[in-house]
Parts: sequence; C-alpha cells; structure tokens
Amino acid sequence: MKSIVAITSQNKKTITKHAGECRNYIIYTIENNIVKDKKILELQDNEILKYTFHKDKSSDPKNLLFDVDILLTGSIGPGGVNKLAKQNVTAYVIKEKDPEIAIEKLINGTLEAFAPVSHGNHHHAHDEHKHNHDEKCENCNGHHNQ
Repeated sequence: MKSIVAITSQNKKTITKHAGECRNYIIYTIENNIVKDKKILELQDNEILKYTFHKDKSSDPKNLLFDVDILLTGSIGPGGVNKLAKQNVTAYVIKEKDPEIAIEKLINGTLEAFAPVSHGNHHHAHDEHKHNHDEKCENCNGHHNQ
C-alpha cells in the first residue's frame, strides 16, 4: 500500500504548529511500510490551507495538500480537519517534533495522535490515541472517516 504523508515544518527541520498558515511541508511517500521518497514542498501565500479554506471563493477549491493521504501537524483546528477529511486527507495533531521519528512511529503504529477540539476561538488537542498509517480512526467521531 502507498501513502503520501505531509508534515508541517515551517523551518524545514521540525514539526511545527498552525497547519493552516504553514508554507513548508515535508512530504514522505511510504510504500509497504518503507519510506520511498522525501521532499520539501514550499507553498506560496495563496496556496496555504488558510487561503484555500477562507479566501478561495471558487466552487471547487484546489490545494496541493489535497493530494496527500495523511497530514501530521502540531496544531490544526477542527474546521481544518473536517475540510481536509472532505478531500480524503486524514489530519492528526501530534506532539512529536522530529519528522523522522514521527514517520517511523506512524509506520510502526506507535504514533500518538490527538483529536483537535474547539472551544470558541481556542483550539487544542484532546483524546490521545494511536494510529497505524493505513488505518482509519474510529475514536475521532468520524471526522476523517469519510
């Protein structure tokens, strides 16, 4: 099985927060539990998720990140999670800061992920659980099982 994983990495070194505003991603291609490719994706201001979700007024907005299967990030709001799920992208909030360790744990099924929860304008993570890179989450109220 092949999976494409995007990791928010504004500094191109560590996993960073604010997926909606992030311009730099590390993209991993995983086939049969082996990393086959790794590259940096640099987005322009009009290509970030926040722009796509809030400013692109087209009936069918496009984004390069809609081509990935999994998004790993330090933070993302539930609206972003739901909008990505509609594009068949599963988003996970993680505490791990090292992209290589996160990918290794994802492949091994030991990556700790958190479901984002909204309280007004304040977003943070709840409900710690673990996922294999090819399994759907049953504990996230279905927000990425569409």
